Amino acid sequence: MHHGLNEDPRPTRRRRGAGRLIALVAAAAVVLAGCSAPEPAPETEQEAPPTTLTVGVVGSLTSFNASSAAGDTAANRAVAALLDEKLGSLDGDLQVVPNDGLGRITRVQGDPLKVSYELFPDRVWSDGTPVTLDDLLFGWAVSSHFFDDATYDAAGQIVSGTRYFDTAMPADPNARTSRPSLDRADDTLTLTYDEPFADWNRQWLLDRPVHVVAERAGVSVKDLLTAILTVPEGNPSAPVEPNAVLAAAAQAWNTGFDVAPGTPVDPASVVSAGPWTVTEAAADSLTLTRRDSYQGAHFPALEGLTVRFFPDRAAQLSAIEAGVVDIANVGDLDVAERATLTEAGYQVQVGPTTQTLHLRYADDTASDLRQAMTLAIDRSSIVRDVLGPLRSDAQPLQSFLSSTAMGQLYSDLIAGNGAPGTGSDVDAARAALGDRAAVLRVAYDSTDEVSSQVFPRLVSMGARAGIAVRAATAEDTPDATLAWVGEDESLYRSARDRLAEGIDGANTDELFADLTVHTDPVDVLSEAKEIDRSLFTAFAGLPLLERTGAVVTADGVGGVDYTSEPDGVPPAFWAWTAPQS
Repeated sequence: MHHGLNEDPRPTRRRRGAGRLIALVAAAAVVLAGCSAPEPAPETEQEAPPTTLTVGVVGSLTSFNASSAAGDTAANRAVAALLDEKLGSLDGDLQVVPNDGLGRITRVQGDPLKVSYELFPDRVWSDGTPVTLDDLLFGWAVSSHFFDDATYDAAGQIVSGTRYFDTAMPADPNARTSRPSLDRADDTLTLTYDEPFADWNRQWLLDRPVHVVAERAGVSVKDLLTAILTVPEGNPSAPVEPNAVLAAAAQAWNTGFDVAPGTPVDPASVVSAGPWTVTEAAADSLTLTRRDSYQGAHFPALEGLTVRFFPDRAAQLSAIEAGVVDIANVGDLDVAERATLTEAGYQVQVGPTTQTLHLRYADDTASDLRQAMTLAIDRSSIVRDVLGPLRSDAQPLQSFLSSTAMGQLYSDLIAGNGAPGTGSDVDAARAALGDRAAVLRVAYDSTDEVSSQVFPRLVSMGARAGIAVRAATAEDTPDATLAWVGEDESLYRSARDRLAEGIDGANTDELFADLTVHTDPVDVLSEAKEIDRSLFTAFAGLPLLERTGAVVTADGVGGVDYTSEPDGVPPAFWAWTAPQS
């Protein structure tokens, strides 16, 4: 399936259920011997209580722009997942699901890569303003960094030029496009990429509403759009004075949606594209109400939703146990915590997250030592001991680029990617070293509970093969690093980030260059298999395991699926249902 290739016909307007229980007014006429009985009084209309649930989130709301560098926090992302509608979303396995209720993204041509964005009519922001191509055009200006001409030093500080929009996600050098073309008759924006780009279907464009940004920047929407359509592309080799309109809009985008500590939020100032509107705001909560003007495909079954913010995980768990919270992503539970929540009547869904633990060897670590240590490690034993108590079905990781958190994508990837066996072969490990003794200095975080369980097992496994595994000191140059890496939902970005760590295979860089320019997910997957194979062949290290996550739901709450995103709100909130009374 080509996720993001949208061939469905334009959806029709959604018909909604009433959501209320209305008692019928009954009247009866009784005729007896020519006389009529007095009419009974009509029954009083009764409304069922609104169907609402409470989501518990760790952290404080500091911004309604979770895409900015300052606003990119777990709590802000949770709120954004509920309020910000885009042309795509991620499911529980973090795979792209096109949003057919808002518009469609279509790959028009492969090389040069052309991608069209169509918006359906009658879609409006929560303040009643139409969602238009102008909003997509502004979103492109934000994410593309087309106008930037900044130069940076080694620490990432600007030394010359201008960076306009301070996004949490840096500009991707492989995602460069020309300025978009607009066809307002067909409500379509088209991007033409400089080179084919593997992640074209993850560029969703819709961002902050352009009319709100313009208002907070003190400029007109017309002037802002004119600037986006006419200001020359930035050139770091020849920086110029920043454009005043773009600079004002960027400042409004960077900080204009922030929430100052202790400052009450004005609900009317929160403009969203999704089916919720903010009706109440307090220091530790937001109240969301379903809006009738919403025309998309994500109309909620619930009439309301409350987001409760907690200072830390302990406070979140206490609130859950007290029955204050209905839905929460609580992260890595221990056995006792899981038992407590289960005894309190909660459903607990556990599974893998995208945080994966890898052993990666340094560039100058001898090849025979890398091979010997790889053969000496019994990954099945490590996973059974460390993850078994909570996830008896957990298996050792078989890919550098992905994990079981990615569902079917991971299963497809590890079929033929050259992953080794998961047990140890001590004799082969000794043979690789010629039966000589060796030392492997490993850097790891001793304060991390899982790493602290894994490291002594590496020590004992290495010893059986004649390898003295030692914790690297501050003065040592480590031979290997045992570290958590955050997996991205995109194979392209995962590969890019992995290849920046430790030793690579003989042709890994060339394989990644090929992967980058594939625009068919089938071809991307095939190239990713070859990258894995090159890393395993070079004994670049070993993927070990992934951190465990947990989503809890109160008794009777329905439609809540597990999400493998750490701290993420479970997907498809529109399917959530309250307990039946």
